[in-house]
Amino acid sequence: MVKALTRLRVSRAVKALLAVLVFSIFAGATHGEFARVSVAVNGETVVAGVGDRVADVLADHPAAVSGDIVAASDGRVLRTGAGGPPVMTLRGRPASMDDRVLPGDVVTTSDGADVVEETAEEFRALPIPTKIEGTGAILILAQPGAAGLERVVMGVVSGDVITTEIVRPSESMVLQRIPAGEGKKIALTFDDGPWPAQTDKVLDILKAEGVPATFFMVGLRVKQNPGVARRVASEGHAIGNHTYHHVDVSQSAAEKVSKELSGTSGVIITITGVEPRWFRPPGGNINDQAYTEAAKQGLGTVLWTVDPRDWGLDQTAAAIENAVVTATRSGSVILLHDGGGDRSQTIAALPKIIRRLKASGYEFVLLDDMPGTPRSR
Repeated sequence: MVKALTRLRVSRAVKALLAVLVFSIFAGATHGEFARVSVAVNGETVVAGVGDRVADVLADHPAAVSGDIVAASDGRVLRTGAGGPPVMTLRGRPASMDDRVLPGDVVTTSDGADVVEETAEEFRALPIPTKIEGTGAILILAQPGAAGLERVVMGVVSGDVITTEIVRPSESMVLQRIPAGEGKKIALTFDDGPWPAQTDKVLDILKAEGVPATFFMVGLRVKQNPGVARRVASEGHAIGNHTYHHVDVSQSAAEKVSKELSGTSGVIITITGVEPRWFRPPGGNINDQAYTEAAKQGLGTVLWTVDPRDWGLDQTAAAIENAVVTATRSGSVILLHDGGGDRSQTIAALPKIIRRLKASGYEFVLLDDMPGTPRSR
């Protein structure tokens, strides 16, 4: 019985001693030289603590960064750091920052991949080219034309055009310039007024010579000089539409062209009681859009056949006179200016132009009265 008790006490003492030894080894492992382990980070040996996370191991090392979003057209960076995320592996497998490292682990990091922006496609209408054929002054529609269709691939972020493809080509609108008719009738026209003093002087000459003319008026000028505009109408001359602000309608948006024409016709009707029947595009510049809009508003489009370029700063009265008389033929539509600047040379040349052309047998008529014009039929 005594021997058994002695063996029991010895067994308990051994167990206690073993427990102390295990605790001591564990404490030494956690607080002594065994508390640190070696980890390879991108080929470099790093001493880490047992149980450290990947984030702890990488704390003192340059961090990998996200990739960029780059342009599909030329590869330039569009958004820094908005591309693929950084890539990390632990023991050869994808890792997260919270994974725990063990002795001898290998951690690798690399920057995220650049991402090429997404692309999208859209279809755009191609403009209708305009061809003007012939040598007359009156424009009529010979061929309506048709818009083309273009497929465009664009970068969603950059807006760059990547590729284009013509799905359907445009067909040209063809405007035919027709002569104003046979006989020795001609039309005298004036642009860019009404202009204070100058238009009045032109009207005085026309009245003295008994000659009618067609005045293509700028809407803003009509509003600014209503009395002059009313005098033009009251003395039997015709009034045409020359846009409200003297704009190039071939370079203007459809909505602007519509307002330029309707605004001008509206102010002319309100102030003079005359409804314009003709439209002359400033500079003679016309395209399918402007021609179609003018027709929709009931306006015929007219250019000219005789242009002495009387607006030139170096022009003399004699040069203007000779240019007009030399170029005039039966059915001519003569372009002169009563506004837009100093027109003293035009005014000086006008009486001689009228008298010389009358002497050659020509008869001055309103544009509406030119034989063969769509408006005179």
